[in-house]
Amino acid sequence: MSETAAASSGPEVRSGGCLPLCGKIRFTVTGPVDDPHICACDHCSKRSGAPFQWWLGFPLAGLVWTGAEPTWFDTHPGKTARGWCPACGTHIAARDYGEDKTIIGILATALDGYGTDPTLVPTNLNRLPEAAPWLTQAG
Repeated sequence: MSETAAASSGPEVRSGGCLPLCGKIRFTVTGPVDDPHICACDHCSKRSGAPFQWWLGFPLAGLVWTGAEPTWFDTHPGKTARGWCPACGTHIAARDYGEDKTIIGILATALDGYGTDPTLVPTNLNRLPEAAPWLTQAG
């Protein structure tokens, strides 16, 4: 069985990529959602051009790139790299270095149908002290 076919079976399979933009990067993730959260750190804000990003964790073993892989940049050298599409600029993922490499961070908005999956609802807001001051007032 191919990696793509193996990643496409089961009840917790999600697909995503940089559609509706260029569509060059595509992936599937298999497994439960881990720590759905919003991050307002300086790196997430600066890279995205937004006050925060919506992150989801998935088992790294369940990730299969079915299109091109992202281009990676070390936003925290030796600690964290962020991946994006070099053609259209869509932010896709984050991966940590170190001992525990079992989870891959995927931006919720990189998933197909992210707005209709109740398991993706953020459970917390990380790095609140770095957030734009008005963010906590917005409710």
